[in-house]
Amino acid sequence: MYKRTAKNIFRLLASALLLTGISLGYGAPAAKANYFTDLYNGLQSFSELPGEVNKLQESYQQTADELRQTKEDLSTAVDELGQTKEQLSQSLDQMAAYQAQNAALQEQNRQLSLVVDELKNDRTARENYYQRIKVTVITGLALILGYFLLIRLLRLTMRHRSRKSDRLR
Repeated sequence: MYKRTAKNIFRLLASALLLTGISLGYGAPAAKANYFTDLYNGLQSFSELPGEVNKLQESYQQTADELRQTKEDLSTAVDELGQTKEQLSQSLDQMAAYQAQNAALQEQNRQLSLVVDELKNDRTARENYYQRIKVTVITGLALILGYFLLIRLLRLTMRHRSRKSDRLR
């Protein structure tokens, strides 16, 4: 196992050395010793600096404008958010007031239901009372009428018998 590990480390080391050698051999370009071209390129890049500075200034100005616009948009959004928050707060206050009012109305509705039930019970009791009185009055009138009819029948029967008995005598 030790031999295998040593062999793998040796291979890895050899590969690393080979890659390092190849990269060093191909990586560096050859140097040029042309002073006039370097001077010309330096002057050309120096003369192009004001144009690049102008481009940078324009880019800076454009970025500053975009930043200002973004700040304005952000402040507008914050104002709208504040208004929306205020409206939400008002809506929550109204909702709380409606809930309190709803609770009060439910309690009032419950009390009214109790009163209505009590009135219905009173009405039913009154109707039962009047019905009993009506039955009692009708029964009393029927008894009185029956009494007078019975007496009348008894008198007629007695008179009829007394005439019969008077005739027999």
